[in-house]
Amino acid sequence: MNPLTAMQAAAVYGCVKRLSEDIGKLPLRLKRRLRRGGFSLDLDHPLNRLFRRPNEWQTPSQCWSYFVWALALRGNAYAPVLRGPAGEPVQIIPVNPDQVSPLRATDGLPWWQVSHPCIGDGRRFDQGNLLHAHGMSFDGYTGVSPIMLAQDVVGLSLATQQHGATLFRQGAQVSGVLETAGKLSAEAAQRMGASWMAAYGGVQNSHKVVVLEEGTKFSKIAMTNDEAQFLATRQFSVVEICRMFGVPPHKVFDLSNAHYANIENSEQQYINDTLIPVAQQIEEVMEAVLLFEDEQGQFEIEFNFDKLLRGDRKTRMETYVAGVNNGIMSRNQARIEEGWEPVDGGDELRVPLNTGAPEAAPVPAPKPESAQTETQEP
Repeated sequence: MNPLTAMQAAAVYGCVKRLSEDIGKLPLRLKRRLRRGGFSLDLDHPLNRLFRRPNEWQTPSQCWSYFVWALALRGNAYAPVLRGPAGEPVQIIPVNPDQVSPLRATDGLPWWQVSHPCIGDGRRFDQGNLLHAHGMSFDGYTGVSPIMLAQDVVGLSLATQQHGATLFRQGAQVSGVLETAGKLSAEAAQRMGASWMAAYGGVQNSHKVVVLEEGTKFSKIAMTNDEAQFLATRQFSVVEICRMFGVPPHKVFDLSNAHYANIENSEQQYINDTLIPVAQQIEEVMEAVLLFEDEQGQFEIEFNFDKLLRGDRKTRMETYVAGVNNGIMSRNQARIEEGWEPVDGGDELRVPLNTGAPEAAPVPAPKPESAQTETQEP
């Protein structure tokens, strides 16, 4: 079992495609930490320019989709970092894991020997100049391919897939035995079998009327597809493969157990338990490799998951109204999120009157003392 044969299983192809494309379509950005807390996007930092063009031939989505594709299928993803004269990163080049040979120095630190047309043959990289993400690992250095760990699961899916293709290629006819009263020579038996397949084999010959001569009888000997639980096995193999990759079955279009009540929760669970762990590992590796020592802790690299959490237009508008009316965000922030041009006066935060700071109650002016109106009689 290898990645090429495994990808011939529709469920494996769907899971790997879903994982790689979902990470690849997330915008990657560098943010500066603010003194008062929070972060702001630093558009002038060289890394943000690098993220918009990681190398000379790939777009960001192509680069990171390929990186996650290798991680999902091979258990390891590698991307050497090429640097400029001042040591700044200028290119990120994801490579096929087959072109990488992991090494280990005497002090236990990892090295990698990489061959690539843009790099050279057998060039060595230390952990400060190569992005390496891995899945489950037995030694903490190199990940293990899920295809190798669960090759029987993928093999069962391929076997049932090939069985179905053969079944329909033969016209959905069940195998059996042609019986005659007399004894046939080897040549006659071979000729009878060939003529039977030519007349009644294949999809184009399905449902033909069978004509048997001279006491020949046809006896079925194979199990039917219902007896072999063919369809149930095919459907269960999809769930098993989805379990390998942590992808909900509805993401590969198995909607047998999906309905309106659980699809939204399944989508959020997929983001929390499948995509975020992958993205977080890549973010941490990039912060360790791409940032200079004096930038560590001052900047943060992240995949922006807002594209996956946008929801429908009505939900987004209701969220913006609640955020603007409660002073959480400004009108211009909401417009920028939608890709609209900011407006004058739209940067002010609204503060609801019923939640604002109460004004000091006015102090009433002192009342004048009443004049003496009573007079004394002499």
